[in-house]
Amino acid sequence: MTPQQFLLSLDYELFFGCQTGSVEHCLIRPTHELAQVADKHNIHLSLFVDALYLQRLAEEARRFPRLQSDLDAIRQQLVALREQGHDIQLHLHPHWLHSSFDGEHWQLDTGRYKLHDFPAAQVASMVGSAKKVLTSLIGETVFAFRAGGWCLQPFTYIAPALQEHAIWLDSTVFAGGISDDQARWFDFSSAPVKDFWYFDDDPTRENQQGAFLEVPISALRVTPNLFWRMALTRKFMANRHKPLGDGSSLSWNRSYYQQRLTSPTISVVSIDGLKAGLLGRALRAEQKAGKQLFHAMGHPKAVTRHSLERLDSFFTNIGAFTNITFQDFRSYQPKKITRKSIIEG
Repeated sequence: MTPQQFLLSLDYELFFGCQTGSVEHCLIRPTHELAQVADKHNIHLSLFVDALYLQRLAEEARRFPRLQSDLDAIRQQLVALREQGHDIQLHLHPHWLHSSFDGEHWQLDTGRYKLHDFPAAQVASMVGSAKKVLTSLIGETVFAFRAGGWCLQPFTYIAPALQEHAIWLDSTVFAGGISDDQARWFDFSSAPVKDFWYFDDDPTRENQQGAFLEVPISALRVTPNLFWRMALTRKFMANRHKPLGDGSSLSWNRSYYQQRLTSPTISVVSIDGLKAGLLGRALRAEQKAGKQLFHAMGHPKAVTRHSLERLDSFFTNIGAFTNITFQDFRSYQPKKITRKSIIEG
């Protein structure tokens, strides 16, 4: 039986390596192209917007007026996407708070990359200010969250900040995912293999009476062959495999690459680069597991001509199933949540 619901979420952000890349090539153009593919198939995207970047962009635009054009372009795109029915939600990369613009480039301080690197009171302030920036920009409140770098644990540390600002839906977990990098640690190895669940203090442990709803990203077991192909593709970089974004990624620790190049690992189901070619296999795996929701994610900055083509082909193929419905986080609410409660949030 084919999963009956499909959700595609995007992390709307710049790069975090030595070059952040430009707003035009990492955000505006690739998101426009993804939206064109989605609109062709009548699919609504869910964008998790890096709102602390928008906050710093507005602050630094006071010193460097040239940044105002970047902020205006982002605002125009997000408002247009929202008017077209796409969904906007909250993504946080807190390292932006201590990063600055030098007149030419962003100087990033990724020494404190995750929310847990900051005092609890500051975490609450960050969540509140980021939500305010985003809701004032799109004219509609947000209630869903994705942690930057999947750094969601220990959840007890950030739960009060999310509750204080009426963020009740999380979409960070992918079952089986693990990172032993202390700067970007997470462990989802014990997460349920389910479409959704409720939880309180641990996003990998279901609690029917929990205050939070987890809508996980679909996961897939991948072999080292994929990562060797990715490495070779980067080296020879054929045009159709070149990311549309013009920045550089933040490096992981050595064990991250060793694990992926030598043994099977668990990955999110993604539309980025060569991973887009695995969408069909991932769908079949979800089907075999009995899941009804297929949730793929991606990054506009990381899509390629190849991945756009594969995504278009995938949508065409699953469109043949008449029982498929396409969701976003405002329409996919397994628990009956009143519109009033969302607005009040």
